Amino acid sequence: MKRLVLILALVLAAGMIFSAGCVQNPQPPATPTPTPTPIQTTVPTSAPVTIPTSGLGTPGPTQALPPQYSLDFQVQSNGNTANPIMMVSIRGGNGFNLDSQADVSLTTPDGNVQTQSMYAPFYMGQNVTFPCSVYNNRVEIWVTAPQVGRIKVYDEIVPFQSINPGP
Repeated sequence: MKRLVLILALVLAAGMIFSAGCVQNPQPPATPTPTPTPIQTTVPTSAPVTIPTSGLGTPGPTQALPPQYSLDFQVQSNGNTANPIMMVSIRGGNGFNLDSQADVSLTTPDGNVQTQSMYAPFYMGQNVTFPCSVYNNRVEIWVTAPQVGRIKVYDEIVPFQSINPGP
């Protein structure tokens, strides 16, 4: 019996000793001292790339055609920087048989303006193509409709490539 009490007392004392460290307040971790990283200075071998935008101008207001004269357009680039082309296509609309003309202008960053026209009868997929800049291009679309006249329906600065080009 004395042995059992002695063993229990030793186990209890050992348990107290082992748990004594667990009840103390933790010490805050020491903040590491940052090691200075060497700064490497290099001279650039080529000038930084600047995207010219001065000749594009600012897109102006557009108007909507009445529903019976509406045309829907799609503006997209071919994504090929070796041969950059911007395409403007007719996707549909009620004005296929009523509108007489669609004029498309493309302005490149150097201020060069190119204009092409599409004439009635319009059809889905009808398009015009322009050689363009690999940066931004301004596209304006004017539609001539009866009783309305010539109206600017699209005026946007269109980037040649999207931010996340697809595969």
